[in-house]
Amino acid sequence: MKKETMGFKGGFHLLDAYPLPFCTIIDEISSDGAPEQFQFPVTGQKIEHVIVNLCPTEPWALPNWVILKHKTAAFLSMLKEIKTSYFSDARFHLAINEKEDRAVEDAVNFARAEDWIKVIPLCAKYPQDDPVILAQVLLGMDVSFGQDIKSLGILIVDAQTVSAMYEQGIMRKDVNSRYVVLSGTGLRENEIIRAELGTSVEKILKNKVKDASTCRVFMNGPLRGKEISDFSQKIDWSVNNIVVFEEKSRKVLFPMFKADELAFTTSLLGELRRCVYCNFCDDICPVDLEPALYYHSYIRGEKHKARLYNMGKCIECGLCSFICPSKLELLKIIRECKALDKHE
Repeated sequence: MKKETMGFKGGFHLLDAYPLPFCTIIDEISSDGAPEQFQFPVTGQKIEHVIVNLCPTEPWALPNWVILKHKTAAFLSMLKEIKTSYFSDARFHLAINEKEDRAVEDAVNFARAEDWIKVIPLCAKYPQDDPVILAQVLLGMDVSFGQDIKSLGILIVDAQTVSAMYEQGIMRKDVNSRYVVLSGTGLRENEIIRAELGTSVEKILKNKVKDASTCRVFMNGPLRGKEISDFSQKIDWSVNNIVVFEEKSRKVLFPMFKADELAFTTSLLGELRRCVYCNFCDDICPVDLEPALYYHSYIRGEKHKARLYNMGKCIECGLCSFICPSKLELLKIIRECKALDKHE
């Protein structure tokens, strides 16, 4: 089988650097009120391409085995029913982690007898599963970050969304809960829960955080997600994971070499460090940008000038902040400069 290209330079093998073991017992957590309902992702829009993403690239992402249960062919049979009922004219593209040999083999064998789906094994190098990169690699289409890809006739779904679409649309069941991955150095253990939509973060994390720990909490991961301090927030279908890190008392140089702890996001001490011109951020950028240019424009008070360096191409993956040995908040700077357009 021909090995597909990654479609971008740079990136980082997060799954290899930070392998996370998970407890296999899945807790059920109910909301305090009436749970919300899953919303079918397409209403009245013509979809030409459906990308099914089975290539998660972050260690805090939901593993494929939770939904597939090592029965890839059965999952694809569900997908076929969804296609027949809702996307009869669409072409399906299955992006799957090339290292999951059994799942890849089962998917390829299934697809041999079907002309509506193409299986594409991919290197699970972050951020391979970003919508911009998936559209480029699988469809050869240029999509802008933040663009409504459904308006282009493209729908990207993960395994859990496919399962919910099947249960709601084909089996006519109510879908009011989802799997959420809990991980990080601030928790007693990494685990997967099934929580009703509308459950608060506070209730989800109750009795799961280490005693006497000062922690930072990230919804949907420390790279692409956001840090939260209001734990009364309730989860909806967009919440895939919650990452809790112990706050460190010092910043760590070259955290990418400390595979036993995710220290790169755990300390904001207010100390100002200088760019050391190492070019790490340039080398790791998956869309071929030079994040250091934005930093130097920013500190000179030239935020508008920063946008001249193709900032619109940035997919906000957060790798520049992750790799920076000086721990410069590069993604925060980029977002601040981007936001100038919204206020003009």
